Amino acid sequence: MTPKFKTRNAERSTHINFLKKSEECFRAARDSYSKGDWNAAAICSVHRGISACDALCVYFLGKRHSGDRHGDAVALLLTIDRDDDRLISNAARLGRILGIKNMAEYEERLVYRSEAEKALKDCERFLAFTKSKLPDLRVE
Repeated sequence: MTPKFKTRNAERSTHINFLKKSEECFRAARDSYSKGDWNAAAICSVHRGISACDALCVYFLGKRHSGDRHGDAVALLLTIDRDDDRLISNAARLGRILGIKNMAEYEERLVYRSEAEKALKDCERFLAFTKSKLPDLRVE
């Protein structure tokens, strides 16, 4: 049975817009981390991951996740190719990134430096994977 996700159709060519958003969020995450702004670094890492996932899903599936459950975005990503070991490991990486979203954005406690650093590293690796799967286009 094919899993059901709340999605929104998108023109395949718009994947570049999501990739651009991802790049901008990644730069913001790095800048925030370098200033000691762990909360902002984690939040930007989360949004960078979401945008990179959208870029991949739009390019390969012509749709992106539009529901409230971010775990469904990871599951939608996996529908691209369930036999691709790199995709599977990077989907797990995205899951870790998304796993801090609620805490970083809505809970009372602050993000620890180690959590921001881990999110940033996962973010960097997921971005490299995303770019390796997409056409070689310059994003500025």
